[in-house]
Amino acid sequence: MHRRRGLFFQSLLLTLLLILPMAGAVVYLAGQRSERQAAQAAAGQSTLAEPAGARNTHRLLLAVQGEAPAFLLLRLDGPAQQIRFCALPGELTLQAPAGTTTLAACYLSAGPARAAELLMNTVGIAPDAYLAATADGFADLWGGGSGVRFDTSSVLPEEARGPLGYGDDPVAQLEAGGVPDFLAGAAGQPGVDPPALARVRGAVWAAFFRQGREVLPGLAEAVRGASARLLTDLTAQDLYRLEETLTWLSGASGLTVDYETADLQSAAGSWQLTETGMQTVQTLLAGGRPAETTPETAR
Repeated sequence: MHRRRGLFFQSLLLTLLLILPMAGAVVYLAGQRSERQAAQAAAGQSTLAEPAGARNTHRLLLAVQGEAPAFLLLRLDGPAQQIRFCALPGELTLQAPAGTTTLAACYLSAGPARAAELLMNTVGIAPDAYLAATADGFADLWGGGSGVRFDTSSVLPEEARGPLGYGDDPVAQLEAGGVPDFLAGAAGQPGVDPPALARVRGAVWAAFFRQGREVLPGLAEAVRGASARLLTDLTAQDLYRLEETLTWLSGASGLTVDYETADLQSAAGSWQLTETGMQTVQTLLAGGRPAETTPETAR
């Protein structure tokens, strides 16, 4: 009798020794699965809560139409919360199938699409899209919002500021409609060669985007409304994404707006990107479509 009872308890003990670790493992694995599911749910909620514009990046070639066209590269970077300009002089040398040409000559003879293509051939990366308008057209896109304060001493030498009326007080109050006259006045002043004028242009545009953040969300809609007076390859979907990004950046707490200067060297009446200047442009266009080497572009 006592022996049977002992055998029973021994069997029970052995059974428990086998079952308890297995039960513990099941409980542990169930807990791990619940934690993973909770983490995935939280990540999903975080992704859903993130504005679409926070994930977009755009690289645009902006062309200011005229007898002497002007050019800017614009990077709108949602993830980095950055807006960056880099102005390029029309006298910039580009690689063409038959040799070389300048950015302005290419634009005047073949339009903005060809200018963007040869820029890609030169630096190895293409902008995502181009947008061309007259100086007044760009001012209309910006609208009649408040002007900006612009420190001319940051980009113009003293001998150039005096004739422009900023010798004693270097701070200019600029309206969008007055920018063409301001830049035309700066052109040809002492110390203001084409690369310097491009730097002034980039700094002015950056000032408007930095100080006029409330205007940014409406720029895509302004482009839609002025489509008949613009040259662009921005599609309806591009403009929708652009609107998302501009809306996100306009309210981003970490937004920084600035301009880059591409280092150039004089070359037989035109200007060439130095190695440093090439890196500046490539960095601004980073993520764009890489150039495709074909027999035509290789010549």
